[in-house]
Amino acid sequence: MSIARAAAVMAMSIVMGDTAWAQPVRGLYNWIHGTADAERNFAFYHEVFGLDLARSTFAPVAPAGAAPERIRPVSEAGSDPLVWDLTNTHGSRFRTVFMRAPNTPFGLELSEFLDIPRSQRPANPWDPGASVVIFTVRDLGAVLDRLRARGATVVTPGGAAIDTVLGRAVLVRDPDGCLVEVRQASPTAVRTAKTGDVIETSIGITVGRLPRALEFYQRLLGFTVKQTRAATLAERRVSGLTGGRITQAIMSVPGSGATVVLSEFTLPTPGSLTATPFAWRFQDVGSPQLQLEVAGLDQLIEQTRNAGYRFQSVGARPIQRPFGRFVFAIDPDGVFVEFVEPEKGPQ
Repeated sequence: MSIARAAAVMAMSIVMGDTAWAQPVRGLYNWIHGTADAERNFAFYHEVFGLDLARSTFAPVAPAGAAPERIRPVSEAGSDPLVWDLTNTHGSRFRTVFMRAPNTPFGLELSEFLDIPRSQRPANPWDPGASVVIFTVRDLGAVLDRLRARGATVVTPGGAAIDTVLGRAVLVRDPDGCLVEVRQASPTAVRTAKTGDVIETSIGITVGRLPRALEFYQRLLGFTVKQTRAATLAERRVSGLTGGRITQAIMSVPGSGATVVLSEFTLPTPGSLTATPFAWRFQDVGSPQLQLEVAGLDQLIEQTRNAGYRFQSVGARPIQRPFGRFVFAIDPDGVFVEFVEPEKGPQ
């Protein structure tokens, strides 16, 4: 069965095959990844892409003009048994950097965990469980100049951007080794966008098997598959491949304008390239985390468990905060997916 046919069958089963099913996902709060150095990594995203510090999504409403949350120094990193249970990081201290990119309907976050062992393995684009932030920018040349000035690692062979059907693009690494794809926006997108270097932000996740990943994101969570496609040769070259195949599902997150791209790589054979799946721990540098707003959290936890998916949170038990309940599940490729049910306001 083709990927497109499998997606259609799953969509039909959601609509007709389970009358108890209700759309659980209502939006995307943040895309998060683990960092080894909060100050260093924020400086990269601020200086290269114009990202600014922001307030936490769950912070109390601040007066107009209130300053964003500062980056707490390491000496002030927090320690909270509730967070330990939520993330299975007992004994840790931690700090979080909240960022906002122009023309982006969700937040970007860095999380740094201290005092517990963590690993750091820069991802190949084809490693299942790898992720990439995709910035479509106003002026790719200017961004490349800033990347060169910082000595950023370029993954794309030859160190230069390549023309693709999606725009001229290049793949680089941030200071932690995490993947960042930079694309030139179309003239129309540049004209219609608000001010800022970033015109659009999307999220890419590498999966081992696309139908298996769609069972999680489309069937369980109700993401909409807008398109399935095969990446062109030029797109494969951006990721460092001259052969093989990349099959993608372009998805939208319910309740938001956010796009998530699932990519299954078939490496050329015979060859020297291998795909090594990640077995992420929450504290690992580069650990990818998708923070979703949901409704009906208890039912969603039951459905997720019954479907055979694992949880990162201890006992799959949500923690309670004044602003809502939180629990972390794990997708089929090890990406952490947080379900957040906000506290209901006065009726």
